[in-house]
Amino acid sequence: MDFLRPASWEEALAAKAEHPTAVPIAGGTDIMVEINFDHRRPEYLLDLNRIVELREWEVGEENVRLGA
Repeated sequence: MDFLRPASWEEALAAKAEHPTAVPIAGGTDIMVEINFDHRRPEYLLDLNRIVELREWEVGEENVRLGA
């Protein structure tokens, strides 16, 4: 299993395009349970934790935008 760690949203999209079966993770709780119990073994894990845009949030007058 390969662990892909893009540093930007553009790199993440490029990695997903290059490896369409990559499983995106941000915390990994669900997928790690499946891996630990040998229920799933993806070829690639796509770690999204380094992507700043997914951690940003903002409050507007009429809406709230959460990066994730």
